[in-house]
Amino acid sequence: MGLFTRKDVDCFELFQISSSYSRKAAVTLKKAYEDGVVDYNELKNLKDIEHEADIHVHRCLKAVEEAFITPIDRSDIVEIIKEIENITDSIDSIANHTYMMCVSKVNEAAQTLMQLVVDACIKLEELMKILKDFKKEIKKVNDLIIEINNIEEDGDKTYLNAMRTLFEFETDAKKIIVWKLLYDQLEGALDKCEDVADIVQKIIVSKT
Repeated sequence: MGLFTRKDVDCFELFQISSSYSRKAAVTLKKAYEDGVVDYNELKNLKDIEHEADIHVHRCLKAVEEAFITPIDRSDIVEIIKEIENITDSIDSIANHTYMMCVSKVNEAAQTLMQLVVDACIKLEELMKILKDFKKEIKKVNDLIIEINNIEEDGDKTYLNAMRTLFEFETDAKKIIVWKLLYDQLEGALDKCEDVADIVQKIIVSKT
């Protein structure tokens, strides 16, 4: 039976595909930040990924709307799909602001935050791969949720220190504005990864 049939819908595969776009977007942005020099060609590649992810989301929502049977509540399916989309969109927004603010070089703090976003997206994709069998894989599911939460906490610490350093040592008002916005967006992307993990945990609790 196909992925997008009217009778049924494999929402878990939809989640997995959605999370793969977030992971691809994160890896692409990290590559654009490598060596501290912004690669604008990689930023353009990220735009293509975000566009493909948008098309996937529209197909998902249509499939869920038309499906006769869903393994979990439709509202939960839609919430997860939209929250994963928020991750991809937030990564795309970081790329957009990197371009708009003419950022040509990124510092160690930004690179560290970007690596944490990649790590969180990889863990999230792993979570989506086993979610279908969560009753059998409950320990691994819970471990991955904890790992994503821990990554987000590491991001909070990095963000806090980066902002402290920025306001303690930087005197150029333009640079303060640019870096504050970039740090905010990177930290926000991590928050969105944690949001998805928290939603999954909420659903699991209601099903067990």
